[in-house]
Amino acid sequence: MLEEDRIIDILETIKKIQESKQPIKKYFETNFVLFSRAQYYNYCRILRKYGEEGLKDHRKDGNNTKLTQRIKDYILSTVSENRSIVSSQLKNKILDQFDVNISEESLNNFRSSVSLTRIPVSKETTQYQKSGGGEIFTSLAFDAHIIDIFTNTIIERMNEVRQSQLFEQNKTNEECHSHLRFHGKFTKDYNQQQDVRENRFRSIDNKIQEKNFSSMDIFGRSKESISRYNLALLCMPLVTSNGKTSRVNRVKGNDLEFLCGYNYKDASLDRYLRELKYLKVSEQLIIEIAKFWINFWKKESGEEAYFVCYYIDGNTKPLWSSNSCYKGKVTMLGRVMNCLENVFIHDGKGHPLYFQTFQGHVDLGKHALEMQTKLIQLLDTSSTHVQVNRILIMDGGGNGVKTLRALSESDEYFITILDDNQTNDRKFKHIREETRYEYGNASLVDCQIELLDSSEKNYIFECRAVINKWDNGRKSVLVTDVPRELLNESEITKKYFDRWPMQEKTFREAKSGVNIHRIVGYGKKIESYDKMKENHKKICQTITQLKSRLKEPLKEIETIDEQLASIFTLEKSLREKSEIIEGKRVLGDMDSIQLQHYETQISKCLNKQKMIENEHKGHFDRLKMCLKEEKRIRGKDKVYRIDTELDQIMTCFKMSFVNLCSLFLTKCFYGEKMELLTLFESIFQLDGSTSILNGKKTIELVTNPKEPTLMGKLNNSLSILNTMNICDLDERLIEFKM
Repeated sequence: MLEEDRIIDILETIKKIQESKQPIKKYFETNFVLFSRAQYYNYCRILRKYGEEGLKDHRKDGNNTKLTQRIKDYILSTVSENRSIVSSQLKNKILDQFDVNISEESLNNFRSSVSLTRIPVSKETTQYQKSGGGEIFTSLAFDAHIIDIFTNTIIERMNEVRQSQLFEQNKTNEECHSHLRFHGKFTKDYNQQQDVRENRFRSIDNKIQEKNFSSMDIFGRSKESISRYNLALLCMPLVTSNGKTSRVNRVKGNDLEFLCGYNYKDASLDRYLRELKYLKVSEQLIIEIAKFWINFWKKESGEEAYFVCYYIDGNTKPLWSSNSCYKGKVTMLGRVMNCLENVFIHDGKGHPLYFQTFQGHVDLGKHALEMQTKLIQLLDTSSTHVQVNRILIMDGGGNGVKTLRALSESDEYFITILDDNQTNDRKFKHIREETRYEYGNASLVDCQIELLDSSEKNYIFECRAVINKWDNGRKSVLVTDVPRELLNESEITKKYFDRWPMQEKTFREAKSGVNIHRIVGYGKKIESYDKMKENHKKICQTITQLKSRLKEPLKEIETIDEQLASIFTLEKSLREKSEIIEGKRVLGDMDSIQLQHYETQISKCLNKQKMIENEHKGHFDRLKMCLKEEKRIRGKDKVYRIDTELDQIMTCFKMSFVNLCSLFLTKCFYGEKMELLTLFESIFQLDGSTSILNGKKTIELVTNPKEPTLMGKLNNSLSILNTMNICDLDERLIEFKM
């Protein structure tokens, strides 16, 4: 069929359809048509748009041209070199090379069949955002992979809880007072419900029995989301101005946006922490974080010593509560009060490795050895090649004879210092010749010392002692169970007094720097205080015995008290009758004589009582003391035990913060000593900006012109960080500039 005849047939058929009074669908069903109904609509559209010219067949112009092998090879080579080339450019290249016009559709189909589709060129767009010196800290956290330890430990605990019987059992538990909540938030009416107010500070052990774990947000979070939350908690000292504010909704808290990638609010972090508390993950975190830092610092130092020192130090946190809790002496306040006590174990470089939290005053003899045993289990691995002697170094808080006895019976050595009231020239024996201190200005005397155990009558504890006679006139006595064959008196003295620069000073700064000395939220559970109950029972028995022994004197005193009561009544009536003018009593002559007579009688009765008490002075003094003590401890047989779950979780983050700061100084400042406050104010609080381009994050910090020397050192340290090829949570390479 000729081209013109085909067009005429199409036009005539379209005309017949349009002139027909039948619907188009009906027409196609009852008549024979050369083309389909869909094609009819296509022809109509083409006629409206292009006229009769659009009905011509253009396939002869090249649309049906076949791709020869030479053209295919040319396309493969061209596209392989430049995957971003568009098909229109490729069409023109083929036309110039082979004088063949191939449609773009054919080229696209061929490229798709050989997996060489076009890859668009990504436009280089740079994103700018605020930054700061705190990103130095977060980059070290990324490099050390400490965030992975927190996240993996929490996820493991979540899996354990998810498989527990309690998880399934509490799935059907509904929210209490759901009608008093607004979009999941607690309202004023909800907070004022009596049961809500009573249960707010209940122990976590009681709350967890009714907790619907399936409703907790953390079980629906991804691993990346949990990692960001953990990074935010790790950065808390940076965004709360060293703990001066307890809220991240303040201006400084907006730094979370560039530190962890999301600007969390108080409510978000508080909810996350409460859910961690319900998971009871603190014990696992303490163990995993201890393992991590032990292995980390061992790899960093790369040395195996014959002697390894571990410093044991306590940190007492005051607990401000009107309820009676376990008590201890809070040194920084100089008073005995409700408190919690953290006991930390540091390595020889002063890095905190492991800790435990105790109620009130901690007995080091009872608990320090248990802690060291747990730490040794983490230290002893199959890769240990050298027999290591471990020395526990404690301050005067661990010099009780009961503690020393417990430590001497273990496999670990100890060194501690005695108080002045524990030293007496009569207690020393086997005194050796005086020698000079090899590392300072002092004379040392090696000897043995005998100490009495106050908890066990007539028990004598003997151990080695080193008397330090300093040239400035001071004197101190160290006790240890390290044999002389292993360490001489100079080495013993040096290992103890290295405690101050290596651990004590840095730990003191860290306690205030990251607020380790503050308690982070708590619940409480009342329990029987057996020790106080026993003390009250003993005092009551003593009072009964003393009153029985003083039965007759007490009767005489009671008789005198009855006489005094009647005289007091008469004296009071005269005092009320008198007037006080210019500091002097004004009373009639007869009344004055009578008042003086009553006062004389009262004095005689009181003197008579005093004489009776003096005849049995020892017993009466003891009775008064017991009555006073009984009054003090009366009603204290119940005590509140504080939940330490949340406090221990945050202490894990704070301890890791201190270790990361030590890592920064060790790795980037070549071990230079610097106060934590200086790190905060001079480095971590520097302003800056970030540019993100092609998966690379460039952080440019603004230098402080007032500290040129420190800025020069910081510039060198940033160069070291840039060589470590650190990537953030989004797998972007981090680079620092000044």
